[in-house]
Amino acid sequence: MAPVESQDRTFVSAWTRGRIQLSRYLTILRKRWWILFLTVSLGLCIAAWIGLQLPPASLSVGRMMVRGQIRLNEGSATYTEELGNFYGTQIELMQSGEVQKHAADRVLALHPDLQLEKVKLEVGLVPRTSIFIIRAVGLTPLFTRAYLDACMDEYIATKKEMRSQSSESTTSAIQAELVRLDKEMADNEEKVHAFQKDNNLGYLHEEGNSAALYLTQLNRQLADLKTEYDLLELLDLDQNLDREQATITSPGQTSGTRDTALANYGPLLEYQKAKQQLQMLKSERDDFSRYLRPKHPTIVLLDEQIARGQKLIETFRNQSVETLKTRRESIRLQIENLQDVIKQWEAKALDLSSRVAEFDKIKSVGERTKAQYDRLLTNLRSIDITKNVDQDSISILERASPSISIRPGLVKVMWEGFAIGTLLGLIILFIMDKLDDRISSFVEFRSHFPEHIMGQIPREDMSGAHALLTHSDERHALMESFRTLRSSIIFLPVQGARPKTLMITSTTPSEGKTTVASNLAIILAFSGAKTLLVDADLRRGRLHDLFGVPQGAGFSKVLQQQIPWREAVVDTSIDNLTLLPRGRALAHPAEHLLGKVTDQFLRDFYSEYDYIIFDSAPVMVADDALSLAPKIDGVMFVIRFSQSSARHSRRALELLSHRQVNVLGLICNDVKLSQAEYGYGYYYQYSDSYKERKV
Repeated sequence: MAPVESQDRTFVSAWTRGRIQLSRYLTILRKRWWILFLTVSLGLCIAAWIGLQLPPASLSVGRMMVRGQIRLNEGSATYTEELGNFYGTQIELMQSGEVQKHAADRVLALHPDLQLEKVKLEVGLVPRTSIFIIRAVGLTPLFTRAYLDACMDEYIATKKEMRSQSSESTTSAIQAELVRLDKEMADNEEKVHAFQKDNNLGYLHEEGNSAALYLTQLNRQLADLKTEYDLLELLDLDQNLDREQATITSPGQTSGTRDTALANYGPLLEYQKAKQQLQMLKSERDDFSRYLRPKHPTIVLLDEQIARGQKLIETFRNQSVETLKTRRESIRLQIENLQDVIKQWEAKALDLSSRVAEFDKIKSVGERTKAQYDRLLTNLRSIDITKNVDQDSISILERASPSISIRPGLVKVMWEGFAIGTLLGLIILFIMDKLDDRISSFVEFRSHFPEHIMGQIPREDMSGAHALLTHSDERHALMESFRTLRSSIIFLPVQGARPKTLMITSTTPSEGKTTVASNLAIILAFSGAKTLLVDADLRRGRLHDLFGVPQGAGFSKVLQQQIPWREAVVDTSIDNLTLLPRGRALAHPAEHLLGKVTDQFLRDFYSEYDYIIFDSAPVMVADDALSLAPKIDGVMFVIRFSQSSARHSRRALELLSHRQVNVLGLICNDVKLSQAEYGYGYYYQYSDSYKERKV
């Protein structure tokens, strides 16, 4: 089962990659359709300009009807063409060099004032008809029209000439074959007469039948002897005697056969009589022993007679065994003799059969030759009758039309321009796709990032006031994705204390790190964990706008030691969630984040909150995140599908690794539900059920 499952997974994976790649190409085509439109338009314009530069020509059109053979009567032999290739053959014949050469000669003969010029001939067939449309394209109108008429006339003349030549060659071939067959029939008749002279056919048939019957009798007799020989070989003396007795007394046996059997086996008969007499003596002794003692003279006399009978039986038994051996040897000799006789008769029967078969073969050859001769003679008569009759219906429906001025090749050039423009546009889009390293699918994502995935945030409307989650939020897929992210954090496979301070960062702005950090803090607060959300983006942080709280002194004042952090934090409308806003923007936040104030600040937070979430600046924009990240328990890196660059994101992760940052994993943002690995799309079904219950 394992190899089959592996093959299935490979097939599904290949199919998924192909589907995602096709979706990527379609997306690029929708976004940059104007590139394809521009290249196709450019190709058509160039093709039109090239087509207009072509010299004008004259076009003349004619029509011909060409139908297949007409058979005059059943069985007639005439000139025919393969029906499946008939129309293709006629087109090639009309366009053949021989027909066009004769047509040019005809034009010059009929119109000596015209100059010879090159004319292109095109032949087409009207669908589901036998009507041919012939187009002639030349330089001058008069020559083009006259040339087309001449081509149609020459085609008809060529067909008649081919038919006449074919009929004459066929007649000559048939006549030569008739002469050969006539000679073969004469030779065959001589062979028949010679055979009949040397062999008596009646005798051959009679002897053949007699030999077959006699061979049958001999084979039957041989089979009987072989059976008898095998029985004598397998059975002992008593069994053979019982079989012999059953054969003699069978109803089908004649008395002569029984007597002969008894005469041949005298010792066997004596052995059997002795056995019977001994049996009688034993029976008589048993009768006397009932009332006489063993020493009684009568019993003693019977014992003596029984002893003599047993000795006599042993003597007869030995003689009978020798008799059976003699009989078996006699049967063996008879079998050998019969086999020799059968071989002789088989050779004789085979000779008779071969001579009869030879005569039948000579007779069959003569009959076939005679039938072939008669058939060819009939065909010859048919050709003589029909060779002057048109077997193809050929007629000119429309003579060459007056020539009109055209620009030949314009349509072809336009199609070529369209094809080249389309191909060029697709190549440009393909190159742009290869240069664009933005992540658009999990297949591409996995090829660049082997790191652990903490969560996948599906594509939802998370702009403005709708960015933050609520208890009754109907965006079920979004809600479940952050619950999954929360579970990934809670059940991290780490040794020792679990991380409490978490930083959310990304490569560049607009990748959704602020929204992810805010909703992660909210979902942790929903679970009852006391959570602090810190706006550590001291340049462009906007968490105070998302939560609708006053900016206040903020995190920047805390880092400058102007106020204690407890006075800077702000309670939000969500239970268990506290926000530390950004405060006033700082010119050089990295210097403050590297100071001891930040270390003290983090130590104070550990004793007050279960989780502290930092929304930092992007890694590739400023050094702020790289300065703060080494002091945080764990960093989660946001990659936004269809926007994040694989090359830049890889570089940002390498920078974090160089600073000895503990990167817990990646968060995939803005993932299409159809491409998600964990099937968030199924949560819409739960959404429908929830709405029904509320109603």
